[in-house]
Amino acid sequence: MTSLEKEVGMNPTTDSLLDFMQCERLDNNLFRGQSRDLKTGQVYGGQVLGQAIRAAYNTIDDDRRIHSAHAYFLLRGDVDAPIIYEVDRSLDGGSFSSRRVVAIQHGRQIFHLSASFQRPEDGLEYYRESVPPIDTLRAAIEQGPPKVGNFQSQYLDAYHLSKDQTTDKHAIQMWIKTKESMPEDPDCHTSVLAYISDMGLLGSTLMPHELHEEDLKKRHAKVMMASIDHAIWFHRPFRADDWFFYDCRVQSTGNGRGFAHGKVYLQDGTLVASTAQEGLLRLRRDK
Repeated sequence: MTSLEKEVGMNPTTDSLLDFMQCERLDNNLFRGQSRDLKTGQVYGGQVLGQAIRAAYNTIDDDRRIHSAHAYFLLRGDVDAPIIYEVDRSLDGGSFSSRRVVAIQHGRQIFHLSASFQRPEDGLEYYRESVPPIDTLRAAIEQGPPKVGNFQSQYLDAYHLSKDQTTDKHAIQMWIKTKESMPEDPDCHTSVLAYISDMGLLGSTLMPHELHEEDLKKRHAKVMMASIDHAIWFHRPFRADDWFFYDCRVQSTGNGRGFAHGKVYLQDGTLVASTAQEGLLRLRRDK
């Protein structure tokens, strides 16, 4: 239970996102992950990203931690079929390891990932300071648990800031954490954050165009959206089961695509991860 929850007496619920991220080893460099239907008509991109990172971690020495991952979404995933992850052990150097992961369904590549892992070392410390709106989290917790019907609510607790609460009018911002308590292993927290990181980025590209609809059906009637590529950089240790702030901001839209940046902050403003995503942003034309 987090420190803020203790203040207001919330009782956490459990549903295992961590188990969902696990991949079954089929061979030395071959793994299988299961899919779940989250009522979007396709495999959620964060699922493939998180499971691919878990598959790569299964081939990495215990003393190395992921620091960056870059992915391309090639084809829509089938929610009724498992996903096979094939890992290429590209490099194991003195300080860094590199992996390439290809996700396969029905004999076709649907996704591929490049990830880099580093042995922890001392370095120059700096990050651009930010002050997350912690007052919005306190107020939300005091009003009660997050909405059960929120997207991913079976796995995640999330408070989405309203337009009059966000620090930027074109941003999607949220306080979020896993429902379940997680083990100390930092590898678990990075794969879960990768899963979460697919939320908000593409949606923020609609904000300047007044096309952002809370009702997904209405939104899909206006615009066709799909992730094209996704990147995440892990800067510092964190826990995915304690409240953190995810700030997603549009950077550019045009040529049928939208591009956004994201920042992940602890409650004290420490920057722990950065994200970027480009996606299809195609207006639907009336026939």
